[in-house]
Amino acid sequence: MKRKKIIVIGAGYAGIAFLKSLDEECFRLGDFTIINKNSYHYHSTMLHKVATAEKSGKIMFDLREFLHPEIKIIQQSVTDIDEKNHIVTTEFGTFNYDYLVVAAGFEKESFNLKGIENAMFIDSYIQSGRIAEVIKRKFDKAVESGAGLNIAVCGGGLTGIEFAASCANMLKNKCEFHRLSSDLAAKFNVHLISSTPRLLTFFSEKLSKKTADKLENLGVKIMHNTRISSLEKGRVNFNEGGLDADLIVWTAGVKGASIVSDSDVENERGRVKVDPKLHAPDSTDRFYIGDVSAVSDGKGGFYPPTAQIACEQGAYLAREFKAILTNSAFDEPFKFKSNGVICSIGHTYATAQILGFEMAGFLPSILKTMVEKKWNVKLLGLKGAFL
Repeated sequence: MKRKKIIVIGAGYAGIAFLKSLDEECFRLGDFTIINKNSYHYHSTMLHKVATAEKSGKIMFDLREFLHPEIKIIQQSVTDIDEKNHIVTTEFGTFNYDYLVVAAGFEKESFNLKGIENAMFIDSYIQSGRIAEVIKRKFDKAVESGAGLNIAVCGGGLTGIEFAASCANMLKNKCEFHRLSSDLAAKFNVHLISSTPRLLTFFSEKLSKKTADKLENLGVKIMHNTRISSLEKGRVNFNEGGLDADLIVWTAGVKGASIVSDSDVENERGRVKVDPKLHAPDSTDRFYIGDVSAVSDGKGGFYPPTAQIACEQGAYLAREFKAILTNSAFDEPFKFKSNGVICSIGHTYATAQILGFEMAGFLPSILKTMVEKKWNVKLLGLKGAFL
């Protein structure tokens, strides 16, 4: 019997969780191919650490290091999806499929802001590494000139907060290593610009305040209720006033990959509203998971695209494909219940809302590390816990 051709687009949490959850029977019955522009997978929730060159375990993994040997790996960028003829087009060729799993991930969301080209983005492993290089170069120049360094972080969400905290720690350590005077060290600052009246509005006011207090203790200068009107080279403009900055890092939002937002399939900001079995509208052979999917929360809205829901979608879809490939009935709809949210603020402190409980301090930071290690184990087995 001819094996069904299954193509997976994207090697983020969703696509990898799907492939890693398949069993041997699935590989015997199905011909699986993953198409990704890079030859590796990375912890996207840890990119803020890459952007500050923070050493905190293994973040990037070569795909061949952990994927089943039956899976074909195509390192190319997808340029078009022809749903009618079941063809995926890349920069170098075309590929036919029987089933398509689109897990293409996220891209930066600029909201058409004037001057956005003057900012850097934490939207990929490579871009995050470039931020680290720029910070190092600008820091050395600032020490030599004695002018100091202002870093503006635009966006008070999880990524912005975690990057600002890591950045503040990094600057403090660099200043101490170079034995800068207190007067000169005081000229090295991180500014976190948030459009909301308080950080992480899905937290209680008490926990939100603890988050802000810890950031300020690290030296981060928080600007609440501040709307950015435009960016210039070396300056962030607000509706009233502005801030001079030697480096502007944009963390104010993401959207689904452009291969989805630019396609004919109905979507909103690159996210496709999927049915209870994660199918695309009016389709039984195309699935959208991760950042490019919009899953109803049953309350008139959609769940936010997090690593947690992406991993659960991938595991669920593997069970669905087991049924598809074995011609078995599958009536289980995808259901999601969030275990909570953890926000790292430095190396040993985090704020969190977990299973209805709120906490702050060392314990949630340990839990965050355990979540990261759990994913390593999913990829590499027991040895992943020690990376």
